[in-house]
Amino acid sequence: MTAIAAATAALLSLPATTAGAAAPPPAVTAQVPVAPYPAGVALAPDGGHAYVTSQSSGTVSVLDTANNTVSGSFTAGTGSYAVALAPDGHRAYLTHHLDNTVSVVDTATNTVTATVPVGTQPWGLALSPDGSRAYVSNASANTVSVLDTSSNTVTATVPVGAEPHGLAVSPDGKRLYVAASGDKAVNVVDTVGSAVSATVPVGHSAFGLALAPDGSRLWVADGDDSTAAVIDTAANTLLGTVQVGSGPYAVTVAPDGATAYVSDYADNTLSVVDTATRTVTATVPVGASPYTLALAADGRHGYLADFAGNAVQVLNFPLPVPAVTAIAPSSGSGTGGTVVTITGTDLNGATAVTFGAAGPATAFSCTRTSCTATAPATTVTGPVDVRVTTPGGTSAAVAADRFTYAAPSAHLAVALTATPVTQLLASRVDYTVTLTNQGPDPITAATVTAGLPSGLTTTSTDCTVAAGKLTCTLAAPLAKGATVTRHFTIQVGVLSLIRSWDVTVARTAGTPADPSPTTSRDTRSCSSVLGLSITCT
Repeated sequence: MTAIAAATAALLSLPATTAGAAAPPPAVTAQVPVAPYPAGVALAPDGGHAYVTSQSSGTVSVLDTANNTVSGSFTAGTGSYAVALAPDGHRAYLTHHLDNTVSVVDTATNTVTATVPVGTQPWGLALSPDGSRAYVSNASANTVSVLDTSSNTVTATVPVGAEPHGLAVSPDGKRLYVAASGDKAVNVVDTVGSAVSATVPVGHSAFGLALAPDGSRLWVADGDDSTAAVIDTAANTLLGTVQVGSGPYAVTVAPDGATAYVSDYADNTLSVVDTATRTVTATVPVGASPYTLALAADGRHGYLADFAGNAVQVLNFPLPVPAVTAIAPSSGSGTGGTVVTITGTDLNGATAVTFGAAGPATAFSCTRTSCTATAPATTVTGPVDVRVTTPGGTSAAVAADRFTYAAPSAHLAVALTATPVTQLLASRVDYTVTLTNQGPDPITAATVTAGLPSGLTTTSTDCTVAAGKLTCTLAAPLAKGATVTRHFTIQVGVLSLIRSWDVTVARTAGTPADPSPTTSRDTRSCSSVLGLSITCT
């Protein structure tokens, strides 16, 4: 037996233990029998098929994910551990630890098109983001083989630490991470120079690797001490470890980066880890000796190889229910239009944001932790709950989501000017009424009136004069800060020796209500001597 096979046998001899926690989602929804000792699982880019390796037989089972059945199979080598698919899904690559080779398979015909010799006991396999390179960890040779996928040849062999197993490639393809199990470390390989540029001791065994989607964190399954380690990839430093189940040999990070799933080989469980807090939030019983987990692109379905169970567990990952933890501002006018920032969790993918009885937001945009939403107009006053709905559900109504609607109001500033115009026998005073909306809300309608002096003739081109009263109306909405004018004229002519009069213009009606109606007025006083000398103040 090879060293790798011996290690596998040792793992199989470990007793399974029962998970101590209840089993929240994710949940097992199906179990699909496959060829013996399945180790690697890879999904086609469209998610329609999963490819599952067999460590003992070399048979690769092809699962139809629509109906969770084995739709086909093919044989490559005498046994396989890792499998990876090209970005276009046209080729599959498999490692054969007994043959010391990598097979290249045409997925359209499920036939081997090339067999590439690599180092001794190839185990892990990872592709560059563009699919131009395949990296293979050679567990007994302490090397990584670099394959050019266009020519299917090894173009470089990189010396790394002892017993390399898991591999992960950075999103930009510039760094390759290698789990050097024998050295209890992770090697960082510069893929341009094909050399180790850094080594991060993890203080315990390193086996499976998984990168966060943004490449900022590397998760390490530490099979020998029941932990998962977290590495800061910018600083190449160990941030800490998370206690998980027994025998964690593989780890997978969700597409949104929020969760890491650790396969607890000896416990027959899957540990669910919150990557932000680095805490286990659930422990889910699964099949016998869970190993590789492949997640669909949306993170809602997973396919977990049960090494000793000769099956693949199909997992369903329900969407989390969103939660709102704060909003700002927490109040606004009933006229609507207030842009509210909503803070919370799992808000991404929102299909609706509602403001209680006021109804749905007129516009919204959400990320995982925040939304911006525009409050709708309403006749409701007082507090309402701002709730976010996603495919996972609707956020619960809590005190932190309260938005208080105030009744709309707008102050109309009224200014009156009086300009005397003296002419022989035809003197007059020209009046200009200036109306300014000082907010906070738009004015939808307003009426301004003035009592007129008796015995004098008043005319206007934009107001109504009747029964000694001037009436000016605003029919169109007046935005906050906007100004309009109205005009009227009082004819003076030849009067008695002295004549004085006052004109007061005031807002008398309109919507919304004026918060300070007593100040929405202005007065001008004028006097005339024989119509030839007119003064106004």
